[in-house]
Amino acid sequence: MSNDCKTCGAPVNDRYCGACGEKRLTPEDHTLNHYLGALLNAFTFADSKLWNTLKAVVLRPGELSSAYMDGRRVKYMRPVAFFFLANFIYFLAPIFETFNTRLNSQMHHQGHSGWVREKVEGHLAATGQTLAEYTALYDPASSNNAKLLIVAMVFALFIPIGVIYVRKRSYISAYLTAAFEMMAFHLWGTTIALGLAFALLVLLLRVLDIPSAHLMNDAHVKWPALALHLWVTIGIGRRFFGCSWVGSIWRSGAMLFGLQFALMAYRILLFAVTFWTVS
Repeated sequence: MSNDCKTCGAPVNDRYCGACGEKRLTPEDHTLNHYLGALLNAFTFADSKLWNTLKAVVLRPGELSSAYMDGRRVKYMRPVAFFFLANFIYFLAPIFETFNTRLNSQMHHQGHSGWVREKVEGHLAATGQTLAEYTALYDPASSNNAKLLIVAMVFALFIPIGVIYVRKRSYISAYLTAAFEMMAFHLWGTTIALGLAFALLVLLLRVLDIPSAHLMNDAHVKWPALALHLWVTIGIGRRFFGCSWVGSIWRSGAMLFGLQFALMAYRILLFAVTFWTVS
């Protein structure tokens, strides 16, 4: 029996429309068992793709970007989706304020802190607010803005990646894909995983009655973060851009400066937007 497709109107003689691929519904598609089965499939499929993607990014950096650009996309999450998932989890409980940069850090611990202090002090003088009052407004606004603006970090990272790995890939989208994978790795590894590790260490030291407050500082994550940076950039250089070991290593060193450039650009943008919204 022939039926017209509900989507495109073409005749349908099978379960699926030969013109647009729309499925022809049957009474079984409206049963509770069908809905429960679809829900189970959605969760198990999502779990499988997340686990495969996490393993690839952490253990084989560059594999996700290679698979995505080569068209092998069924097994993994899209790099953009994986990045935003990491972003969501990080901002639920940002242990380190690498991307959630508070006013105190902006004013005293960044390369652009002099400019920030000048802007803040000028605002305080003009409005009569105290620094404590302004901070109480600034920090929550900065946290909210960071959730939206962190994607700008990806595009800032895209610039040094494009320069350092120039002509290694044919399409500009490949360099942006690598930037999303690199940022996703840093969110999952440098911020979430290391943050949890430091939090557990602090908890253990407190149980043992050993002073630990000084450990919850971004400065203490410097060396493990460096090791993670080398791991992800060498992996992406080898697997995605096809560099030799020597080429991957020197480009990984150059990407240290590229990462600092992207982070500085992101923090300046975060301050400028937050200062504008609360001033």
